[in-house]
Amino acid sequence: MRSSALTIVKIAVLAGLLTGCASAPTGTPSADATPEGTASSATGRADFRVVLTRTGGLAGRDDTVTVESDGQWTVTGRGGALRKGRLSSAGLDQLRALTENATSGDGGASIGGRCADTFRYRLTVPAGSVAWTDCPTGPQPPPAAATIAYLLFAATGIDGPVTGFTPAPRAAGPPTR
Repeated sequence: MRSSALTIVKIAVLAGLLTGCASAPTGTPSADATPEGTASSATGRADFRVVLTRTGGLAGRDDTVTVESDGQWTVTGRGGALRKGRLSSAGLDQLRALTENATSGDGGASIGGRCADTFRYRLTVPAGSVAWTDCPTGPQPPPAAATIAYLLFAATGIDGPVTGFTPAPRAAGPPTR
């Protein structure tokens, strides 16, 4: 069982990301997607970029979320569908903090496995990348990687569960398997 402190952190991170994202119709810049100014010194790395890709599943999904250093995110899906938005400053700060441990810890060592119709994930952060599948018998991703995947999918409106992330009881989130 995960500690209640970790659960509280996950809920706080999700709330921060959800309160600050904006979405625009496909291919149309949002009126409130203007830059919020330069990134704060705590988040001011110009080389910061997060890319999360999810492929596979029964429907053959192919979703990619890219978050740039200023918090701008872009989602591309199968067939080239495109959506854009921006994380709040707090959401971007939380994302940066999570990326520090996204490729370390147990899990994510292999994308192999013997499960059919599973999602395959690849998370690339400034420190490296990690890949995993949602096969319940395979290795699980590092907790920070699973949390980033869940939060980015929630903030950008991509649906579906994320293996390795278990929301708090009665908290909004994907169903666990």
